[in-house]
Amino acid sequence: MTQVAENTRAPHMMSVYRGQDRQFAEHPSEPGQGVRVAPFLNHEQGATHLSVALVELQPGATVPGHRHPFEESFFVLEGNPLVAIADKRYALKPHDFGLVPFAAGHAWNNPSDTPARFLRVHTPHPRPIGGRGTAGVFSAPEIAVPVDGVPVDELDPVKPFAGHFEQSDMAPPGSISMPGYHGTNIQNVQIRMMVDDLLGSRHHTMFIVQFTPNPGAIPQTAKEHIHPFDEVYYLLSGQTKTFCDGETNHAAAGDLIFAPVGASHGFTPISKEPVCWVELQAPLPPASDAFLFHNDWAGHTNIG
Repeated sequence: MTQVAENTRAPHMMSVYRGQDRQFAEHPSEPGQGVRVAPFLNHEQGATHLSVALVELQPGATVPGHRHPFEESFFVLEGNPLVAIADKRYALKPHDFGLVPFAAGHAWNNPSDTPARFLRVHTPHPRPIGGRGTAGVFSAPEIAVPVDGVPVDELDPVKPFAGHFEQSDMAPPGSISMPGYHGTNIQNVQIRMMVDDLLGSRHHTMFIVQFTPNPGAIPQTAKEHIHPFDEVYYLLSGQTKTFCDGETNHAAAGDLIFAPVGASHGFTPISKEPVCWVELQAPLPPASDAFLFHNDWAGHTNIG
């Protein structure tokens, strides 16, 4: 599958964006000191409902209190940053995740001597508000840059907004079972929900998906299907082969796969190690009929 230029991608096609091609630079979406952003996906790539970027906090970096007219979520990849969300302060570590609700004030700090990096999601997509700005950033002076924080404990009901992923959280591999679909078209899969409506999200989901390689598995572990929402996959480990209307590609750890609304897509692992990715869906999937699998309709006569 020929990789589509990032600003000329065809509609209703899946695209792969290489992590090695990301370039970090100062960006208005994170108005701080020592912070850089590497955009992965926004409206220029055909995303209707979300934007995705990597954010890097250098040692001593700070982002002052601010808020957005949209939701933000994050997944920590490296380092130990501090984040303040409303009246809560968290000391984060790799594989912590969190939700910044609509209009909630938040601020960042990296007091450690090593850089911190996290995957960041904005949804709906930022746009000028009242003809002002491009990144949807508004001052929240009541939120101080955090100088300390508590470890994430998602079992504590008085510490909302954040959680932590561990491999031990995963149920044994099986068929997919999640909001919007239950069936056998996606097999040998493990899913761990993170950001969803239970955490307070109203516009998107973030979760971990893992496929364990199986030489005897079906050719497409996840059969080709279509969604009425944008879907993104950021690979944490392993390699996968992708399928899209007869065309194929591949993606590896650090790459991002984007399947916009209406794009056909399917996967199978091609590495010895498990394929593990952070998956994003925006807007929230409907309670049913969120997956349209080609093979489900193969036995029906198409007359138009």
